[in-house]
Amino acid sequence: MTPRPTPPAEPGPVWAPLTSATDVERATGLAWLSGLGHNRAAPADLLLCLLDAGTHDVLHRDDLPEEVVDAAIAHPGRRVRIAVAESGRLTPAQWDRLIAATPGSGLRGLFTELAGAARKPSPGDALPPAGPADPAELAATAAATPDIDPGSGSAELRWVTALHADAEAMRLLAASPKLLVRRSVARAPRLPADVADLLARDEDRVVRIFLAESCDDAPPWMLLDMAGWWDGTFSFPGRPRNHPNFPREGLLRLAADPNPRLRAAALDDPATSCADVERAAADPDPVVRRAAAGHRRLAPATAAALAADDDRDVRWLARTNPALPPEDLVALLLDPRGAATGARNPAVPGAVMHRMVDLALAHTGIPPAP
Repeated sequence: MTPRPTPPAEPGPVWAPLTSATDVERATGLAWLSGLGHNRAAPADLLLCLLDAGTHDVLHRDDLPEEVVDAAIAHPGRRVRIAVAESGRLTPAQWDRLIAATPGSGLRGLFTELAGAARKPSPGDALPPAGPADPAELAATAAATPDIDPGSGSAELRWVTALHADAEAMRLLAASPKLLVRRSVARAPRLPADVADLLARDEDRVVRIFLAESCDDAPPWMLLDMAGWWDGTFSFPGRPRNHPNFPREGLLRLAADPNPRLRAAALDDPATSCADVERAAADPDPVVRRAAAGHRRLAPATAAALAADDDRDVRWLARTNPALPPEDLVALLLDPRGAATGARNPAVPGAVMHRMVDLALAHTGIPPAP
């Protein structure tokens, strides 16, 4: 079991309802444990304590400190090791360490099977062409690729993936009439500018989406156009607006655009002022208010107002924004209905986080991990 660390220095008096508390409702304590596991400011030692407490969903985060993953791999608790295996985020070396650290043959066999599945390449309908990429051979292989319905899902073709670093091969395949080939090219991490531009004009939306998700060379103009109709996917949240090529300079010109998605994107402009955020916070469309509610320049009073917005997502973003006044955040943490959301707010001081964990473990009946 992970030893309890020494908590940081005590915070200010506004946090006294939490730091001086001696009891907590079970529902509130459980909500704290869940929310703190997703708090981006939670220190690694606190996350380790949550693992010991049985809060395993923290292992599905994509920004976990390496020491937390390593601790989960070597954890004596069977459920912790199963949770880290199911997270889908282990590297081959981490899989090897997990398998080696698992004593039971049954569980070790399961992990070995899962590791093998994680290491398999994406399925495809053809094998990679033999030897150096030959234009005629590539054209023939592409021509043999089955046609697919534009509305269907599609896996990446392995033979195209194997050629992602070959600029000439990508140039040839990007012009293929086969939709599955073009979608596979769009998954390349890097592409020549002319190839990326060609795919950015593809009639198939999925080609453009794949390009925005996977390729660092997706054209800025395409990303801005997509911001008007696409919100990203579960696997690539934040796209296209968090793409490195997204054209942020000068976006404030869109602050009065008829399209609310573009009004929201206007706040990505680095020149955005507090006044711009305030105007967006009063927008009648919740899409725009969501952009304001999560903005780093949101005023505390406005954060408090948006925390009671009619739109659930606006409320969530405002309640997790560090701009939320401490007294409002404390009230949220003490309310079982908002405690899990408030516990995600990075403005919660480290000492308060530790006190919340202590109270939750003492009053929820959760036993320590085996």
